[in-house]
Amino acid sequence: MKNLLELLFPTPPSCVLCERKAVQRGFCKLCWESLELIDDQQRCERCGRAWSEKGTCSDCRRRSDTYFVCNRSAVQYNDKMKEMISLYKFRGLELLAASLALFLEQAYRTHYTELHFDAITFVPLHEKRLQERGFNQAEQLARILGKRVNIPVYSLLTRIRYTEKQSKKGRQARLEVLGESFAALPIPPSSPSIKRVLLVDDIYTTGSTLNQCAKILADQGLLVYTLTIAR
Repeated sequence: MKNLLELLFPTPPSCVLCERKAVQRGFCKLCWESLELIDDQQRCERCGRAWSEKGTCSDCRRRSDTYFVCNRSAVQYNDKMKEMISLYKFRGLELLAASLALFLEQAYRTHYTELHFDAITFVPLHEKRLQERGFNQAEQLARILGKRVNIPVYSLLTRIRYTEKQSKKGRQARLEVLGESFAALPIPPSSPSIKRVLLVDDIYTTGSTLNQCAKILADQGLLVYTLTIAR
């Protein structure tokens, strides 16, 4: 399986950002050192962001309803990680998938290996956005992760409302737009016993998208945890 993944999503020999010799997960030494890993001892207990205090961060305390148990992420969403994810999502640089999936796997193995998930699912794209982009980055990452950790991946959500890109919107604007954007898909007949699911996306910013998706899944009686590359 590892050889197949390397064939489909090879780790490049040159740095994915600057083309110097890659030494770590597809990065050169300089670019790798510019990434900021989230310290497991200094993070929000709910959303997983880097946080120097104990308990939950100010963002999570402001949220009135949270439908996922917790989120965990591998790295901070700094300028270097933003550049990398933008190249992947918006420039179609799919060779980055393998390197990015390693961050997901790192966060999973650090925080979630004892939880025994029944399934992995992912934040869906609207059909129009999928046609524009050519692939759903969350699905692609989720499927690579599922193969690496041996958990089945199912499409449990659909996006029923086309929205403009959320990256430049604030919290309230996102909430207003996302309210009726998602719906549940049937649980596969072959897996009726799904109870605990891991919801994957690339970035946790305000958490609005993940929380809306988690609400739909929770309404189906599922216990939802979330996982992203960056926070």
